[in-house]
Amino acid sequence: MVNKDDDFIEVISEDKEGNEVKVFVKKPGTKEYRESQIEYNRAFRAALESGAVLKKRLNEYMREQGIWDDEKETQEQKLLNLMTDSEAALKKGGIPLAEAKELALKLRATRAEFRSLVAERTVLDGNTVEGQADNARFNALCVECIYNKDKRTLSFSSIEEYDKQGDQPWAVKAAGELASALYQLDPNYDNTLTENKFLKAYNFANEKNRLINADGHPIFIDKEDNNKEYLINENGRFIAYRTDEGYKNQDPEDAYLVNKEGLEVDEDGDLVDGFSPFLDDSGNPVPVPKKAEDSTEEAEEEVAEEAENAPKKRGRPKKTEEVS
Repeated sequence: MVNKDDDFIEVISEDKEGNEVKVFVKKPGTKEYRESQIEYNRAFRAALESGAVLKKRLNEYMREQGIWDDEKETQEQKLLNLMTDSEAALKKGGIPLAEAKELALKLRATRAEFRSLVAERTVLDGNTVEGQADNARFNALCVECIYNKDKRTLSFSSIEEYDKQGDQPWAVKAAGELASALYQLDPNYDNTLTENKFLKAYNFANEKNRLINADGHPIFIDKEDNNKEYLINENGRFIAYRTDEGYKNQDPEDAYLVNKEGLEVDEDGDLVDGFSPFLDDSGNPVPVPKKAEDSTEEAEEEVAEEAENAPKKRGRPKKTEEVS
């Protein structure tokens, strides 16, 4: 939970053990920015001395390493143009609704392809001299701006402590709130995308931007199988319901996992009570062959059992010594 006032942002989260933690994020002022700039300068020098690439040389470096080339450059521009044209068509309207839906779905796919194409460059950008320095400055601001619930004492005494505790859920959430305040990040960015606004407006997607059918149930559309629709759960697994009432209410207790053929499966995707024996050429069931070691072990057990149950042979009585 997050509450905001003029000076502080209240963040209520938890630690790794599940205990509730309340902290406050202070909006940085002159003092905080000054301290963070010192850390930026230090990290900049260290990154430069370690041989990190300057941002202006990143594109050249990627080409030298074979990460980027003219073909990818052309593909990037092509995808950007396609996204721009698709957004314009959806905003303009005047086309059949079914065609507009297909256009929105293609725009989603195009945007995902674009993100995948530039993903490595985005990662490398964070490793440039400027990228490392920016990260160091932000970490310093987290140390200077995240307070305990008394709003007087800082949650982290140093950069080193933040490095150790920064992966705590409450720290991650607080850092996210600070980033949103600093860089005007929109936590609901996906809701602002043209395709998502269209899909929700015409009930093709729910509030989480997941595609839904006419009954409002989340679905997966298989483009490789004539746009066949499959019911899915929150984890994206294919499901079915045992009763119509369960489907109507989207009752998770009534749902069960299935494969693409609609057969019930377990969490590992294995069929549940659905296996039939393989058949020989005559149509008769073929038993599963036993392993050689199992056969050997069973044979040894049988021999031992036979030996144990066999009647005991009487030994020949010893000859009596003759008395002279």
